[in-house]
Amino acid sequence: MKKIPLNEYLDKHGTQAVLAAALGVNQSAISQMVRSGRNIEISLLDDGSVEANEIRPIPARPRNTRHAA
Repeated sequence: MKKIPLNEYLDKHGTQAVLAAALGVNQSAISQMVRSGRNIEISLLDDGSVEANEIRPIPARPRNTRHAA
């Protein structure tokens, strides 16, 4: 298995439409991932299939530290 960033995958391995079909999503979903700058990692599996995972910190959203008085 090899893991590469989304933009690198698109530069070297194919189009948004081809990746979308492999992942079972619409091309517009891939476009949105690229435009938003999300940290998406593509896994090239040994059987030739692909998976995508988003890498983000935990918690993904900062907690609201203000309390109502």
